[in-house]
Amino acid sequence: MAWGIQTWDANGNPNNYGLVPISVLGYFAVAAGQQSGAASYTVPAGFRMEFLQVTASDSYTTARRTITVSGGTISLGAAAENNFGAGTYPAINGFVIAYLRAA
Repeated sequence: MAWGIQTWDANGNPNNYGLVPISVLGYFAVAAGQQSGAASYTVPAGFRMEFLQVTASDSYTTARRTITVSGGTISLGAAAENNFGAGTYPAINGFVIAYLRAA
């Protein structure tokens, strides 16, 4: 007997893939309060680049930053302290990890 959780789309097809292996393109460190910067990576045909922000501190900050992806470039930008919308993140020190995902 197998244990786990399964979900299905509207057509009855399974859509829960569990842990999905990823190919890491690279990573870069971000400092507390950092609200600018960029990194570029080569994205092979048939893939798109996505990212994770991983914190390396338990310090609280009200500073916020945007992180956007365009093609093979990840860019950091300034965000207002009260901006909690999509694409904004705490400007805490840590790392941004770029990885590939099938397009």
